[in-house]
Amino acid sequence: MSGFGQVAFGLILLLTGWALPRRVAGSRTLTLATLLDAAPLAFMTMVLFLATGRPIFASAASFALGAGFAFADRTVRDTLREPVVFTALSEVPQVFTHPHLYLPFAGTSLVIGGGIAAVLGSLALSIAEPAAMPPRPLVAFVIAGLVGGLLWRVGHEPWLGSAARALWRLGPSDEPFGDAARLGPVAMLIVHGIIARAERSARQVRLAPRPTPAPLAKARPVVLVQCESFFDVRRALPTLPRDFLTGFDVARNTGSHGQLVVPAWGANTMRAEFAVLTGIDEAALGYDRFNPYHALARAPIASQVWRLRDAGYRTVCLHPFDRRFYRRDLVMPALGFDIFLGRETLGGSGSPPYLSDPELADHILRIVDEVGPQVFVFAITMGNHGPWLSQASVEPELAGLIDPDIPQRTELLRYLSGLHQSDVMLRLLIDGLQQRDGDPLLGFYGDHLPSLPRAFAHLGFDDWRSDYAIWSKSDEILQLGDLPAHELGRAVVDMALAPQHNPVFDAVVPEAHHA
Repeated sequence: MSGFGQVAFGLILLLTGWALPRRVAGSRTLTLATLLDAAPLAFMTMVLFLATGRPIFASAASFALGAGFAFADRTVRDTLREPVVFTALSEVPQVFTHPHLYLPFAGTSLVIGGGIAAVLGSLALSIAEPAAMPPRPLVAFVIAGLVGGLLWRVGHEPWLGSAARALWRLGPSDEPFGDAARLGPVAMLIVHGIIARAERSARQVRLAPRPTPAPLAKARPVVLVQCESFFDVRRALPTLPRDFLTGFDVARNTGSHGQLVVPAWGANTMRAEFAVLTGIDEAALGYDRFNPYHALARAPIASQVWRLRDAGYRTVCLHPFDRRFYRRDLVMPALGFDIFLGRETLGGSGSPPYLSDPELADHILRIVDEVGPQVFVFAITMGNHGPWLSQASVEPELAGLIDPDIPQRTELLRYLSGLHQSDVMLRLLIDGLQQRDGDPLLGFYGDHLPSLPRAFAHLGFDDWRSDYAIWSKSDEILQLGDLPAHELGRAVVDMALAPQHNPVFDAVVPEAHHA
């Protein structure tokens, strides 16, 4: 193949690699944003071509990157009901440190096989393809360095503000599906990422904690549990026994309960977590709403945790997993927690099966006993985290309750077994707090629904809401009904700080001191 033929074939590969993600996103129009959408792959191809002199090799690498992104975007749309957003870049390292949480959704063998094929194909091309021009690696290195320096400069003021204002002229709508289709999927990531970065400092100042001590007449232990993928599954599977979730039934029949409007489906736990802990509506977060832990919450943020801490509470977060996952090791102190205990303290495995939810209940009650009545314990469960792989057990009696023809039946059965364990945890907490002195307050909610899209489609169930319950030993709980996630934590803290043994207080949940 002549040099011209190599370049022509390479150009076809490059354009195909660029077009694949656009096809997934439904992006068909050509606008000014199209140049921004094409720029990263075009630049990568140019640098590789200069460095090696091999146009097919350079374009094949870009094609592999574009095809991989298209595959990831399609998978995320199918399993999480949204496209890839810019904050997903912070999760890329987690794909390598915790692959069991990501790869099975796309197909582990498919992902690994595709990666191996891309590497071997690149190596073969680098050897077999003759150079179409003399390689100029030093020129490529200098150009890459200059562009890298320019991008770094754009990421900081005063250039950052100017770049954000320029990108606003492209008309982003703050809605990822629409922006991916209209701007292009890669352009959307760039536009959203730069605008979010430009707005973040001012938002962090606006949301910073402002201490307002609130002395208590009498402290009461407060426990709030974020239960992984929990919801009242009987809403989707009415054939399940009515006593399938006996712990949840006890909590809601003796306390306040309702459905919880959560900001994600199938994953992205940190969205509901941030909303509940802070009391901040996601509308106030701009583009940082996609993952507040990506950068926004690395600085101190107003929260319900700070409210309790100002009132003299000892604030403790428990999560039997890697403390660095979602960089909670940085976020939890910024949200007001005195102590953050992870797997290295609580025990359990870093891969399935994780620390069971009933075992976590024992840790929660232990912390309540050790710290005393003026304690707030926030627990993030891991026991029923998806994907529901073969390591998860299945309770035999459940098998006869589920349609044998339902898609994802095995995964659904494993999820239901895990859900039952979560319910056992809730009952253990209620029984344990009932036996302790004072008037403990317990909140319990699901962060999002499980990612079982084909099973739910078969059932005709399309409700995004999870469920919550608030229980008190004294039964003096205001009935709140259905809530958005950002009002739940505020309601729990309002109850905790309200005068005790007085069941009457404002029915309208007041604004938090810190939110």
